[in-house]
Amino acid sequence: MEILYTILFMLGWMILGYLCGSIPNGVLIGRMHGINIRDYGSHNTGGTNVGRTLGKKAGIMTMILDGLKCFLPMLFALLVLVYSPIKAYLIEYKYLNELIVSLVAFFVFIGHTFPLFNHFQGGKCVASFGGYIFFISPILFVFGGGLFFILFKLYKRISVCSIISVPSVLLASFVPMILDFTILSDINTFNGGMYYHPDFMLHLSYISVITIFLSAALIIIRHKSNINRIKKGAEPETHFSNTIDPKEE
Repeated sequence: MEILYTILFMLGWMILGYLCGSIPNGVLIGRMHGINIRDYGSHNTGGTNVGRTLGKKAGIMTMILDGLKCFLPMLFALLVLVYSPIKAYLIEYKYLNELIVSLVAFFVFIGHTFPLFNHFQGGKCVASFGGYIFFISPILFVFGGGLFFILFKLYKRISVCSIISVPSVLLASFVPMILDFTILSDINTFNGGMYYHPDFMLHLSYISVITIFLSAALIIIRHKSNINRIKKGAEPETHFSNTIDPKEE
C-alpha cells in the first residue's frame, strides 16, 4: 500500500504545483493597470514584458510573484513531509523529500509555461526557476543571481543573462551531487543545499541535477526566438519603462 499512497501523494503535489504555476501574475498585474499584457510588447506574460510595458515596479513585482509561486508550494510540501506523520505511509527512500519538492517545482514550471488559466500561453520560466533555486540552495542562487546581474551590466539583455546563467547553475549543481556520491553521502549532512535546521534541510543529489537539467532545457527552448535574434544581432536591450502611462514611473 505504501507504493500506492506514495504515487497518490506525488500526484497530488504535481497537480498543486501545476495549478500554482498556472497563476498568471503578469496578466493579473496588467489588469490592475487596465490592460491585457498579452496585447503589448512580446505578448509574453513574464516579468520582462511587464516591465517593458508597465515599468520597473510592475516588472519586478511580477518576477517576485513568479518566484514565490514556486518557492511557497515547495516550502509547504517540505513542511508536510518533515512535520506531519504522512511519511509513515510512504515508501522509504533516501531522497524522498528532495524528490517531492523537485516534482512540485517542475510542475510549477509546466504550469507557468502552459498555464491552465491563460489559454496555455505563459512565460519563459526564469523567475520561477529562480524561486526554485533559492529554495533548494541559497548558495546556488547567489552564484546564479550574481552571474545574471554581471551579465546584465555587460549586455543589458535579460534573454542573454537567462540563457547563460541557467545552464551555469546546472553545471554548479554537479558539486553537491559529487559530494553526495563521495564524502558527504549522509542524507543529514550539509552539502550545499537548503539548511535552516537539522530537521529542516535539503541534502542535494542527482535528483536536483536532473530537475535543473530539465528546467534549463525548457527555459532554453522557450528562448528559441531570442536566441535566433541574438545570432542575427537583432535582440533589443532590456529597458523597463511605462509605455502606457509614463506618469506612473
